[in-house]
Amino acid sequence: MSFDDNQYEQIASYINNQMNEAEKTAFEALLKNDTELASFVATFASLDNVYDENLWAVESHASIEEVKALAAEFRAADVMSLSNKIRDIQSEAHQTQTPKNRKSYFYIISSAVAIAAVMTLFYFSFMQSLTATEAFEQYHDWNSLPSLVEKSSSKDIAAEAQELFQQEKYQEALTTFKQYEQKSETFDQNVLLYIGVCYLELGNYHEAHQTFDELRNSDTLDNHKAYWYTVLTHLKQNNIETAKKVLNTLIQNSSNFNYKKAKELLKKLK
Repeated sequence: MSFDDNQYEQIASYINNQMNEAEKTAFEALLKNDTELASFVATFASLDNVYDENLWAVESHASIEEVKALAAEFRAADVMSLSNKIRDIQSEAHQTQTPKNRKSYFYIISSAVAIAAVMTLFYFSFMQSLTATEAFEQYHDWNSLPSLVEKSSSKDIAAEAQELFQQEKYQEALTTFKQYEQKSETFDQNVLLYIGVCYLELGNYHEAHQTFDELRNSDTLDNHKAYWYTVLTHLKQNNIETAKKVLNTLIQNSSNFNYKKAKELLKKLK
């Protein structure tokens, strides 16, 4: 099964109960018209029912990346089959048992089904602890850096530097970005981000931190992006405790860049 990035983000938000009422209503309307999407999400809804009455204390913290990974592992038929089996068991329990025996029967059935069900939620809740290296590999995404080509001609220095960066020629890109910075009459926060990441990839961590500090201390609208890239630099250095401290600072303001990812990452770091 395959969904687009927007659907993966919606699935993760829905599973983690992070949608507001309007978003939830719109998404549930979408589920009614998309059987493949509905079958995937239905698995988690069914599992929630299995863990009813406080018999189990399993909580899902599924990220978008994890939802994608799970979707890659399960076919729609598998998901629907598990969902239907759980629902059938629950329906039988409610129809054939007295209220007194129903709870006992529910406990027995839940215990049996839980072995299979926990395999899914276990992935989300217990097996997602990450080392610094794993966290960096999972969370760094240089493709999300702002494009410099859109606001400049395709042949100018900024565009050339960005092209070198995308080719992972970080030393050449750094030199070219520095040339652009010297010639520019205005402070460019996006160029500063690229320079900081070049330093990071080249292993010049002191310079990377200095660059991101400069961005954070600037009066630009996006100065808060510096927190996220400082976290990535610390992870690259294997400074996991320092990365956690910066993450804790980042999540103090929900409008900060990558706020949701920061909260998610903080839960996973070992």
